[in-house]
Amino acid sequence: MTTSTLDKAALVAAIRAGRERLEAAVTSFDDAAMHDRIDEVWTRKDVLAHLAAWERRVVELLERLRAGAAPAERVETDELNARYYAADRDRSLDDIRSGERAAYDRLLAAIDSASDEELFDGGHFAWTDGDPLADWFRGNGDEHYDEHLDQLSRPAR
Repeated sequence: MTTSTLDKAALVAAIRAGRERLEAAVTSFDDAAMHDRIDEVWTRKDVLAHLAAWERRVVELLERLRAGAAPAERVETDELNARYYAADRDRSLDDIRSGERAAYDRLLAAIDSASDEELFDGGHFAWTDGDPLADWFRGNGDEHYDEHLDQLSRPAR
């Protein structure tokens, strides 16, 4: 499914389907397993916090673009991930879970409030360099969830 074949309903359906896959993976782990380290540094909890940070970021991007402001700064992905990790690593699992759920709900609300031009016209916001904002929502929604499903499913180290 490409952005050119999407409308708002299909965009939301794709993100919700990705969300179902994410929730199936996350709910298969108890609280203790959410704290298991699954790579060199991150725990499953850290992955959930990471997803929330990027969900928040795309909503904030839309808000800034609507206000006529450019995003605060262009920062490399690895640097942003390091910042988000540092900000979230000491938060409780309950806080991460509720924060991620709130970020997901805001993401859906932002899509709902967006016009078709904002979502699907790559030229609507010059900052996106011709990419439709819908691509950004998918990239920080269902596509991002799918990107991390394997990581979430890894055995503890």
